[in-house]
Amino acid sequence: MSDTVNVRWVYPPNWDGNPPDKGGWRKATIQMTGISDGTGESEVVKLDISELRAVSGAAPYRTTIERLEWDVAGIDNIHLQWDRNPKETIVVLSGRGKRDYRPEGGLVDPGETGDATGDILLTSNSAAPGGSYNILMTVRLKD
Repeated sequence: MSDTVNVRWVYPPNWDGNPPDKGGWRKATIQMTGISDGTGESEVVKLDISELRAVSGAAPYRTTIERLEWDVAGIDNIHLQWDRNPKETIVVLSGRGKRDYRPEGGLVDPGETGDATGDILLTSNSAAPGGSYNILMTVRLKD
């Protein structure tokens, strides 16, 4: 058996994974859900930024986290990281919560072009069978 996980695009709505021919988006919102079989996840790519296009039409090289809402149960914590060299911790989530980081300018990926991928990775720590998470994340794209 394995963990049951899903990433759903909230914005852009009904996105099929193919970037537009011209232009792009300033922001993206995804919902990440998972139910564990007890094995958990380790550095799983949840947001592959190479699939996105910023307003300029170029692929973004980094993101800024603007908002997070989460509900984590039966898992000690969820560790979100940017895929950089070395990996860069974004936040560690447990329990329930909501955070708007916009007043502080967001949680900014410190990476630079060519410094690994900048994708957002998820690790679930000490997941019990039936443990679950539901995370809503809004990112601003930087190109």
